[in-house]
Amino acid sequence: RAEQRAEPADLLPMVFLCAGCKRPVGDTLSWVSNDEEAGCILLRSESCPAPPRPPVCRVSPPPHPRLCAGAAGSVSVEPERKVSKRPGECGCMVETLVCSGCSMTLGNIYRCTPKHLDYKRDLFCFSVDSIE
Repeated sequence: RAEQRAEPADLLPMVFLCAGCKRPVGDTLSWVSNDEEAGCILLRSESCPAPPRPPVCRVSPPPHPRLCAGAAGSVSVEPERKVSKRPGECGCMVETLVCSGCSMTLGNIYRCTPKHLDYKRDLFCFSVDSIE
């Protein structure tokens, strides 16, 4: 009766790898959503929470880069916050996600967003071109 105890293949988690060095950067257990229009997937990370949100969006960056575990164990978050230049993202402040192994840019974390992009705030937004 081993076949009764085995989980179906479609229920097993899938691991996302950096397209540059093949290090794991997340998995489907951290899946939140995908954004086909922006070409990204959104993952959460319980072990790399956002800094506390002040009443007004702060522009100053955190003092040191952070390494995040959980959803993105081999991903570094660049300390400098930048204003997004992507179309439709006016007013977004982002931190860049970088692979700790090969320094490839993987995506962003949205730290300050207009209302229509609130669903992306504080999530790991990986570009589908940067992962496998």
